[in-house]
Amino acid sequence: MEMGVTAVMLPELDFAEQIALCRELGIRYYQYRPRVIPPEQRDQPWGNWGNHRFDLTPERLVKEGAALTRRLREAGLEPWGTVPVCSTDLPDDAIKLHLEGAAVAEAKAIRCGPPSYPREPFDYEALLGRVVERYAHIIGHLAAPMGIKLILETHCGTMISSPGLAWNVVRHFPPERIGVIFDIANFGREGEVAPVLAVSVLRDYIDCVHIGGNRRIISDVDPLGCKKMSGQMCRMEEGDLYLPAWVRALHDARIHPPLIIEDFTPNMTGADRLRQSAAALRKMLAAL
Repeated sequence: MEMGVTAVMLPELDFAEQIALCRELGIRYYQYRPRVIPPEQRDQPWGNWGNHRFDLTPERLVKEGAALTRRLREAGLEPWGTVPVCSTDLPDDAIKLHLEGAAVAEAKAIRCGPPSYPREPFDYEALLGRVVERYAHIIGHLAAPMGIKLILETHCGTMISSPGLAWNVVRHFPPERIGVIFDIANFGREGEVAPVLAVSVLRDYIDCVHIGGNRRIISDVDPLGCKKMSGQMCRMEEGDLYLPAWVRALHDARIHPPLIIEDFTPNMTGADRLRQSAAALRKMLAAL
């Protein structure tokens, strides 16, 4: 397995600086971030989910994607998908724009997530049916004709936050057309099962891995004396999940998805976060 990075975690760097850092650290794969910076964020400090120095909009990726990927490949990197703000709730035209960008950039896949689940009891089977039907339409009429794969992130708050819930959606389609971003840090917040079980459930559908650290912290204590917990991103070595076991499970399953570093440790620059995570992950891989 080789290391990659999502551009989401590098807000302070322009594209040339991102490439140079990846070369320095031996990063092989690069995940594009085609997103619109909200107007209220444009005069704010650089931020993972806000203002980015490399302002790559979806429209810009369509226009410049081929040239951007050429620069990656000249540096020995390869694009691995795009992670726009895209879900099945978007209209076809908006999804098609993201697909076009991925096609031009030869990125092969776009992240297109399912909806969030309601925060009160609901008819899961009915919602699942609607979501599967929507994916069937997107794949058949939009993505497949362009040769682009859909990748779904196991993200907390969505209806695929666990491996089994993700399987309920993707099993209806061939893994060549749909896959999973196997997000380990999110499992630390919602959806965790044993690493070997998680990998065994999704196996051939694991397109790539988002790997980073997350720990549970006490955010409040209610009047009953019960703790309320929340998640905090942290160094890989300091997370609640034992990441060497997750890397080992992927290795033992004989699958080789890119390990896309996604380190959002607070109060650090993206470059420093990538340096610390690349070093930690390299040690885990060497120990296999």
